[in-house]
Amino acid sequence: MNLKGLKFIKENVELIKESVKQGKMYVDQGKLSKEDLETLIKASPDPKYVGWISKIWINQKPNIDDLRNTVEEFDTFAKKGKSKIKDINQFKTFEDLKSEVDRINQSGEAISTKDLESDYETLVDNDRMLIMVPHTHEASRKLGLSYFSFRKCADGKDSAWCTTYKAPDHFNDYYYTRNVTFYYIRVKSKELIEKLKKAFPKKYKQFEVVALAVLPNKKIDGYDGLDKQMSPSEIKTYKAILGLK
Repeated sequence: MNLKGLKFIKENVELIKESVKQGKMYVDQGKLSKEDLETLIKASPDPKYVGWISKIWINQKPNIDDLRNTVEEFDTFAKKGKSKIKDINQFKTFEDLKSEVDRINQSGEAISTKDLESDYETLVDNDRMLIMVPHTHEASRKLGLSYFSFRKCADGKDSAWCTTYKAPDHFNDYYYTRNVTFYYIRVKSKELIEKLKKAFPKKYKQFEVVALAVLPNKKIDGYDGLDKQMSPSEIKTYKAILGLK
């Protein structure tokens, strides 16, 4: 890594520390309860926004969902280079931030289809397994038709998961309305597949590709490659075999 990269990391770490420190300072001053700070930290897509979000919450008390969604949009636009303003602290009010986000959305510059398809995280990618998390319907569909395709169809293979269908309704309902996060998993190694075969002799092949859905209450649902719901005991055994917490 070059000196420029190291400088960026150092500055970003300092910004995060300062932002969280600012939020805690409001608690010490009695302007913010510990419970409110915890809520605002969860609402922030990045710790570096905690200080600004805390200040806005104290002074304006906007709707928490509206605040979270707007900051998330700004974060996405800033990372994609769509916003003229990179530092959220330059926005004096929540309305100022919302106006900038609305301007980008209305300009048609917001996010291209390619951007949406690329909005996913790769958590694990080694010779044992692949784990990816989609953040948009477009990304979910792309992953379902490529890395996690399983079901045979006329064109080769596709995904049976409803969150990968062409229509966005299922994914959007789960992700945006119910706040469910999906972890798409493909088992690669013969060693793990043999362990799955021993544990699930009749349907281990269906478990080579699995979608784990983490609900807001931390409960986990699971769906195999044919979109059959897994039982709690199956999920527990599956996670143990893969070494997942």
